[in-house]
Amino acid sequence: MPSFYAPQLCADTRKLCITGDEYHHICNVFRHKTGDRIRLNSGNGLLAEAKIESISKKELCLSIVACREHLPPPASFALAFCLLKGKHDELLVEKITELGARDIFPLVSSWSVRKPVPNTLSRFEKITLAAIKQCDNPFLPKVHPVQDLKPGIEELLRLGYKVLACSERQPQRYLCLEDTKANTCFLIGPEGGWSSQEYDLFESLQIPEINLSSLVLRAETAAICAASQWNMLLLSS
Repeated sequence: MPSFYAPQLCADTRKLCITGDEYHHICNVFRHKTGDRIRLNSGNGLLAEAKIESISKKELCLSIVACREHLPPPASFALAFCLLKGKHDELLVEKITELGARDIFPLVSSWSVRKPVPNTLSRFEKITLAAIKQCDNPFLPKVHPVQDLKPGIEELLRLGYKVLACSERQPQRYLCLEDTKANTCFLIGPEGGWSSQEYDLFESLQIPEINLSSLVLRAETAAICAASQWNMLLLSS
C-alpha cells in the first residue's frame, strides 16, 4: 500500500502527530479513520506501520506498531539530465526515483529546448516525494538546483561521483558490474543530443561515454534504461 511522508519519524519513535498536506491526504483523500493502520515513510531509510489513535480537525495522532530500518546500498546512482519539453522531464524524475536514484541534477546544455522557471526545483521535489510514497522507496532523493552543463559536471566530480555520459555515438563501452561498486552518475542529453563542443568537454574532463542500446533512445527512455541496467547489475551481483 502507499506510504505517507513522516520526516520526523525516528527508529525509537512510539507516538507521532501529523498535520498539513499529509494530514489532508490521509484523512480527506484516502479517508482513513481512527483505528486504521497506515504505512509511514521517513524518506531517510525508515518504513513504519502505524495505527491511527485520534483525528481532530487539523491533526491526527498515531502509535507506531512496527518500524524497519533500510540501509542504503554500498554504492548509489544519480542522474543528471538536461531539461526536457512538455512533461517528459516529470516522467523521467518520477521513474528514476522509483528505481532508486539518490541525487537528481537538472542541467541546461547547448541544445536544451526548455529553460528553468522559478518553480522547476519545487515541481521536481513534489514529484520525488509522491514517487517514494507510491513505491515505498525509503530514501527521498535530493533534487539539486538547475545548472549549466560544465559547472554541473564539475560539481558531480567534487561530490565524488563517477560520471558516465550516455552517448548517441554508440561507443563500445557498456555499463558493467564494476561501475556499480562506486557512486555513479549518468549524464542524459536533451532532445537534440550532445553538441560537438560538449563531446569535447567530456574528453577534456575524462568523462567516459557509454552505450545503453543499439537504438537511439528518447532522453526519458535513456534515463529509465540506465537506472534499470544499474538495478539489474546490482541484483545479479
